[in-house]
Amino acid sequence: MITSKSITLSIIFLLYLVSCVSSQRETKFLNHGFLGANLLKFGSSKIHSSGLLELTNTSMRQIGQAFHGFPISFLNPNSSNSVSFSTSFVFAITPGPTTPGHGLSFVISPSMDFTGAFPSNYLGLFNTSTNGNPSNRILAVEFDTVQSVEMKDIDDNHVAIDQNGVVSIESAPAAFFDDREAKNISLKLASGEPIRVWVEYNATEMILNVTLAPLDRLKPSLPLLSRKLNLSGIISQENYIGFAAATGTVTSSHFVLGWSFSIEGKASDFDITKLPSLPDPPPPFSPSPNPPVSAKKNSNNTKLIIVFVASGTFGLMFLGFLGVCVFRRNNTFFTGGARKFSYQTISSATGGFNRFLGEENSGRFFRGQLAPTEIIAVKRITCSTRQQRLSMIAQIDAISRVRHRNLVNLIGYSSRGNEIYLVYKYVPNGSLDRFLLSNERPVLNWSDRFNIIKGIAKALQYLHSECQSTLIHGNVKSSNVLLDEELHAQLGDYGQGNRQSNTGHVAPELVEATAVPTCDTDVFAFGVLIIEIVCGRTAIEPTKPPEEISLVNWVFQGFRKNKLLECCDARINREEMVAREVLLVLKLGLLCTNRSPQVRPVMRKVVQYLDGTEPLPHDD
Repeated sequence: MITSKSITLSIIFLLYLVSCVSSQRETKFLNHGFLGANLLKFGSSKIHSSGLLELTNTSMRQIGQAFHGFPISFLNPNSSNSVSFSTSFVFAITPGPTTPGHGLSFVISPSMDFTGAFPSNYLGLFNTSTNGNPSNRILAVEFDTVQSVEMKDIDDNHVAIDQNGVVSIESAPAAFFDDREAKNISLKLASGEPIRVWVEYNATEMILNVTLAPLDRLKPSLPLLSRKLNLSGIISQENYIGFAAATGTVTSSHFVLGWSFSIEGKASDFDITKLPSLPDPPPPFSPSPNPPVSAKKNSNNTKLIIVFVASGTFGLMFLGFLGVCVFRRNNTFFTGGARKFSYQTISSATGGFNRFLGEENSGRFFRGQLAPTEIIAVKRITCSTRQQRLSMIAQIDAISRVRHRNLVNLIGYSSRGNEIYLVYKYVPNGSLDRFLLSNERPVLNWSDRFNIIKGIAKALQYLHSECQSTLIHGNVKSSNVLLDEELHAQLGDYGQGNRQSNTGHVAPELVEATAVPTCDTDVFAFGVLIIEIVCGRTAIEPTKPPEEISLVNWVFQGFRKNKLLECCDARINREEMVAREVLLVLKLGLLCTNRSPQVRPVMRKVVQYLDGTEPLPHDD
């Protein structure tokens, strides 16, 4: 009995000690480096032998996260009001070989599970479905090094406060207040140098302050950001705190050197001599300095220099000649802005054209692989006449110069006999029609659909008015819209001659045999397409009741009866649907499909309507 009682008391005492230790860890800590720290790592994050926390390296599309192992209570259990807190940390962002990307954030979240989060602009915290969702209950302070127009970023070097998504509620260009000069001094986030941050919340005044400065500076007297927030309405009772970082097609290494945190008190100061060192950055490329030249040169030296220059010039010409010969031998070279491949290269990459992706009226598509990390899609076009083949090759130069995030960009081409092979970057999620018209893909929510519509509009605006010469698409439809891994729209199959879209997308003026596609006919097809995206069906469905066979006519009748929302795809979650945006898109679709080309808006106006910077005309 005595032994049992002793064991029981010992267990209770140990549990009490564990509870005390846990409580202490949950309210205050100081880490100079992270060796032995209570830290949980996810994704690409790792701890170096020096104690340095690395969230990402300079590989593309990485997500790295690290969180304090214990949840922390940010709400007062007696009153359900938020409590004050203070945290400070030191981070560094070292850019990759090109421009830096995408950024790092300090996060307060009810969960450490970010399954499904996207890299790049979403910083490894959200995706197109969760971005901006109030149920996230996430607060973040981001240090962003890429400007995303879609996320309404102010520039490519800013600090921001995010609530439930990456569209910030407060932001400012990265800077610190210099007390001696009494002004803000800009600070480059991706400089590779350590930067110290203070994030402090005053629960009484309900003010969140964000301050930053170079590591060797004292804390500035004025914060960079100051936002009034009632955290009791934003975050949950218990939350995890930590860091997240991500890369995209542009990359950076994101590091955290130290971290201090305190509830209801000031976070402890760092001893900067105890912080781990950053790894040496790769040496920048620079040409060798010119050797010192003596002011007094004799004629022999001059002759020697001339001989060296002449020899060097000849050598360079010879090397250039060899390079051309090698490229011609491999039949892979650049001409007119487009990369030309040999037929053997394309055939080998596609497994002898056995990796079939799909077929359109204008050609068949095949999946291929040029290199371990270069996946391609090849379109094979059969030209019935020599004139058609020459016209197609003439178009390649114009197509190859087109570069836009919402367009499927051409990598190169090949030709053999009467066949042309267009080589594009492979877009992993396939075409939009598979999401809208079949059950082989998940149902797109409203946020995804609205973003896709805006992406298509921006692509057409670029083709019509922003590239070097106007390009008419001529075949705007859902099967020609591809979706990348983040469900961003990429419009393909553009600039390939005067072609008419499928039934239901053809503008009335194109019924004449001599008519050719124009910007106005593209706008008509775009109007039909965005109505299809909202309604989740094709433009013409003969099996429907007579009044519903033509989608545009059916939606127009819904407009006249003030029942437009009833036309919306029934599979869309009504709680996530934004009625104002749905009505805007359907009305815009009807405006674009007006029988009179003069009434249809140009794509520049369409983008403004969708962005909300211009009111929709004829809203009645």
